[in-house]
Amino acid sequence: MFAINRFAALAALVMAAGSGAALPLAAQEQPPAPALRPASTWSHDRSGLTLPATLAGFTREDSKQFDNEGYNVGVRFSDKASGSWADLFIYRAAPASVAVWGDRATSGMFANPMLGEVDIATVRIARFTPPNGAGDKSGLRVVTPTKGELTSSGLAIYLHDGWLVKLRMSSQTMDAAAMEVRIGEFVAALALPAAKRPAPAFAEIEDCATPLVTGKKAKLSKLDMMGSIMLGGLLGAAREKDAEETGAPVSVWCRDPASQPQYGVYRPGGADDRYLIALGDTGTSLSVGGYDMGPLMKPSKGYLVTQSDGVTDYVFPPFDRIPTPQQALGLPGNVAPVFSAGLLEENKGATITVPGK
Repeated sequence: MFAINRFAALAALVMAAGSGAALPLAAQEQPPAPALRPASTWSHDRSGLTLPATLAGFTREDSKQFDNEGYNVGVRFSDKASGSWADLFIYRAAPASVAVWGDRATSGMFANPMLGEVDIATVRIARFTPPNGAGDKSGLRVVTPTKGELTSSGLAIYLHDGWLVKLRMSSQTMDAAAMEVRIGEFVAALALPAAKRPAPAFAEIEDCATPLVTGKKAKLSKLDMMGSIMLGGLLGAAREKDAEETGAPVSVWCRDPASQPQYGVYRPGGADDRYLIALGDTGTSLSVGGYDMGPLMKPSKGYLVTQSDGVTDYVFPPFDRIPTPQQALGLPGNVAPVFSAGLLEENKGATITVPGK
């Protein structure tokens, strides 16, 4: 176990209590493909995860794919003898951060009305070491006793070679201590290929010391054809450079008070000139940051909003100054991106979109 910032945890709990919660599998918030029936062994080809028909006393039931390409899947398990069930998810995420997505998953868990009133002092939070060499103390486990329809509920989340593995478990009979043991047994039994890149140790997220200040309202800049081509070309070159560099420092995030039940706002190192909006707890985010391209294009400076799910990046036209989170959230579905790029070996490639006449 490790000490946690009780104030930050309580703030997240209170904030999350204002939102409704769906059933665990539905929490991925994407249209499911047809359910697959259980077989003796279930496998996920993209990650290499394999699941037997029974695991740690749970029986595997249906699986669902939440995207068209199979980068986001979930599997339901049940233990009818103890009135317990578990939902296992494996998916790509941006950023690939247990801290960010663990914070969102915890907020979503506490928003579930089935948990009833939760005493934050009884919540058990711990780092753990995932199986298959995924990284020493790199996982996060959260378990709480409940007073509603359930007796306990919990989650475990960790990173395995760029894949987020998330387990949600609830029970009508187990106490929190038993739940903690069952979650540990379940995670230990997961079969994935040996990790090639162990994740760093988990570092908790605390509240930012000061709130994000954006100043005057930002305005979208209009790019002509040449500006769009130049911006897209430079973004593509920057991504190739990032892919070649290794050993980059891991971001330590803080939680901005602009966070809401539906999304979290996070800032790397408490920075005041860039931030991230984590949408729900499904791995999709909007990142906001400045650029300076000198005399190569106009506008030479500005702020870009990038939507990413860990599989593909979509970059929107620049703002003239740092936008508010509400402005950034207003881009997807309303403004066409000017650049997109695949992030994985199997979908690498960039597309530059130029404005019509």
